Amino acid sequence: MKFVNNNEDKEEKKRREAGDGGDGEDVPERGNWTGKLDFLLSCLGYAVGLGNVWRFPYLCFKNGGGAFLVPYFFMLLCIGIPCFLLELSIGQYSARGPVTVYGQMSPMFKGLGIANMVANAFVGLYYNMIIAWTIYYLFASFTSHLPWQDCTNNFNDENCFSIIEYTKCLEQRNTTSDLIYIDRQCSNDPEFFNSIMARKDYWYKHEKEIELENKTKTKVDCYYINTTFCNENATQADIVKPFDLPVGKRDSSSSQYLKKEVLKEAKSIEPSDFGSPDWKLALCLLAAWLVIFLCLVKGIKSSGKVVYFTATFPYLVLVVLLIKAVTLPGASDGIYFYLVPDLNRLGDIEVWVAAAGQIFFSLSVAGGGLITLASYNTFNNNILRDTLIVCVGNCMTSFVAGFAIFSVLGFMASEIGVNIQDVATSGTGLAFVAYPDLVTRLTPAPLWAILFFLMLFTLGLDSQFAIVENMLTGVLDYEPKLRSKKLYVVACICVSGFLCGLPLTCPGGGFLLDLLDNYAAVWPYLFIGFTELVLVSYVYGYNTFIDDIVEMTNAKWLNGGVKYFFGVFYCFISPLLIIIILLISWAQYEPFKKGDYTYPGWANGIGWFIAMFCILSVPFVMIAYVFYKWFSNGRPSSSSDIMDILDESSKPTENWRSNAFKSYEQGETKADFVYEESGDGRGPVRRRAHEMAAGMDNKAWRKSSELTSL
Repeated sequence: MKFVNNNEDKEEKKRREAGDGGDGEDVPERGNWTGKLDFLLSCLGYAVGLGNVWRFPYLCFKNGGGAFLVPYFFMLLCIGIPCFLLELSIGQYSARGPVTVYGQMSPMFKGLGIANMVANAFVGLYYNMIIAWTIYYLFASFTSHLPWQDCTNNFNDENCFSIIEYTKCLEQRNTTSDLIYIDRQCSNDPEFFNSIMARKDYWYKHEKEIELENKTKTKVDCYYINTTFCNENATQADIVKPFDLPVGKRDSSSSQYLKKEVLKEAKSIEPSDFGSPDWKLALCLLAAWLVIFLCLVKGIKSSGKVVYFTATFPYLVLVVLLIKAVTLPGASDGIYFYLVPDLNRLGDIEVWVAAAGQIFFSLSVAGGGLITLASYNTFNNNILRDTLIVCVGNCMTSFVAGFAIFSVLGFMASEIGVNIQDVATSGTGLAFVAYPDLVTRLTPAPLWAILFFLMLFTLGLDSQFAIVENMLTGVLDYEPKLRSKKLYVVACICVSGFLCGLPLTCPGGGFLLDLLDNYAAVWPYLFIGFTELVLVSYVYGYNTFIDDIVEMTNAKWLNGGVKYFFGVFYCFISPLLIIIILLISWAQYEPFKKGDYTYPGWANGIGWFIAMFCILSVPFVMIAYVFYKWFSNGRPSSSSDIMDILDESSKPTENWRSNAFKSYEQGETKADFVYEESGDGRGPVRRRAHEMAAGMDNKAWRKSSELTSL
């Protein structure tokens, strides 16, 4: 059956005709997963990423401990599951990636595909740089003595603090009096003491933040009177004898290894400080892109098999780490801080915003990867089951990972005699500073380091697979003729990613990475998620969306009261929560900071440009498309004609249901739907099959309002 497409643009028609052999050239099929586990593990690997290990536990600790689980699971129900199911549904139903799926679903929303592609490109650049860091650490771990184990390296300065050396010093105090650990050495030599006392300001003067009576915060000078307490009312005279290097002055050996040896971190992002690419990091980045290329060279046929290892191995390591971590001294203190609820925090709006943001990004919704992965499913795959498995599995992974991580932090705090707050950090600080510190205390240290960084590598690899596959699918869906040249397309994407990622290997690259992470991966994804919900619920039609799911899964129970229950989330709660999060983040905007460093105006301007380019591409393309239709229809002036143009621009193209019709023709559709010619030249239409009596035509119409144009 040949489709008559009155609502598709010329480019789409050209591509469709090429696929039908319009120019005599065969266009290869997109292909499907070779097994159901391929898709499920790919989805789980994409959703379960580095953020589950280094971001969730810290947010839980920071926002009320166990109390944070209340808004967290509430947001899972209100935002996570609805958005996850939405993206799997439109991907599987259309068998298209995000670059083309929105234009087929509603032509005026083509800009969503552009926004998705651009945001993904920036995220893919810095995400693979993090994978390159794990490769660097992985190779550095193949040694009998880890390079971040002590402070004897050439790059270490006098503020370097080694947990191993400090612990040895504590043990020596049992037999030797007056020993202190400072300036990278353990000593009680009087001359050494005199040299420390001669520089009291350097060793013991610091800054602390205090809250004034008007509730504003300011920084004041203070002096440490012991290793943990900095007194703003103290003076030099209050320090009568030297003591260990204070907590606020400590720069761990693992931290210095990251900043001074791995990143060779610059002072700022300014061009004068940015520097040139480091050859070691550049090689690691090349290796990261080479791995991606090899795993995606055959598309989902190859990546679908790799995930059997990359999606399951992190769980094996996580279980081993959990068993080891909970047996460490001080682990119970860490778990206490992780779980004990501070119920007063439930009244803080920032806690709910943090929970919503974590669910949104933890499940990787609005990134396009879920649409891409689902587009390779068979038409009748049970996405309802897969949504439940991945969403629950992802959140439980985060929860269980918290036990392992805070057991470790409790151990580290007890080892150096400080509060857990002083060692609880997020992001790279946890993955590349706190954990490397930990493995130096385990036996054998190199083996634990190899296991941990291999776990990080596989966690990142799964997510990067989907990010790059998303871009690859976008290119191949837009120009199907290139499917026969997939090898070259993958190579082009990977080479471009490597070249564009080289600035991230410079001394200032760490600042650039954090800038991209803050601007490219937050606001654009929130906006895309909000727009998707509006598109499906109010433009495409919520009832039609549910019918699509029923057609794929034969889940007829969705037509009952459950349909209206879900509708409350899709039409009201989910989009409302996302737009509130987005508006609050804009209202509370401050120039981006990394530690105590505030990014200059031009750097924040670049970040705003990246975010706004993604966001504004949606309304810009929408306006441009409507004007194009207006001009192509003779520039009508009557309001009814203009409304007809808007109505036509918002409806699905007749090619939208081509995958569903193909499944129907092959007898794969089990649901109560049929496709027939409409008789008005518009091509096939979908309707519900009649609940017929004996002898009646099982393709008889129910009622005209149930027709949905293909």
